[in-house]
Amino acid sequence: MNNDKKLSQHHKASGHRMSRRVFIAGSGATLVGSVAIFSGIGLFAPDSRAAMQIGEEGNRTLLRMARDVYPHDSLEDKYYQQVMVPLAKQAEADPKLMDLLIIGIAALNQESRARYGTTYLNIGAEEERVKVLKAIEASAFFQKIKGDLMMGIYNNPEIWEKFGFGGSSWQHGGYINRGYDEIDWI
Repeated sequence: MNNDKKLSQHHKASGHRMSRRVFIAGSGATLVGSVAIFSGIGLFAPDSRAAMQIGEEGNRTLLRMARDVYPHDSLEDKYYQQVMVPLAKQAEADPKLMDLLIIGIAALNQESRARYGTTYLNIGAEEERVKVLKAIEASAFFQKIKGDLMMGIYNNPEIWEKFGFGGSSWQHGGYINRGYDEIDWI
């Protein structure tokens, strides 16, 4: 039972009517929660021009693709999204890049429909989505997404710990004097 219903029942049980202030506060919290659920579901920030140009489904398709290209189940979507901010800004300023994304998403969906009769986003099995990705991996679109993700994810010190990587060591004299005997991630 959500908090609004509990609050409403509390007021009814206590003989009080729900005030307008309580109603508006509860409604606002519900609205904010609903917007949060639906707004962060794509690779680009939903309010970016890039996301608006490729559309909600295209944006969600890019996020699914990103997670399939670099499948780290322990990483939250936000890490994939934050590394693609520069790509979104580039696409907003560069019509050729925006076209590459739009045409690439269309090609991804065309390959998906040809193989499985549905869009890439609607293919349930990861193995099937990987087959679609392998079919387009030579394309400029695939290589652009893959390259930007690789540099963004693996150069992000914020998530190194999630991979068990202690970070760069050259500025500390290398690994010989800094945990060489304790390396467990190789």
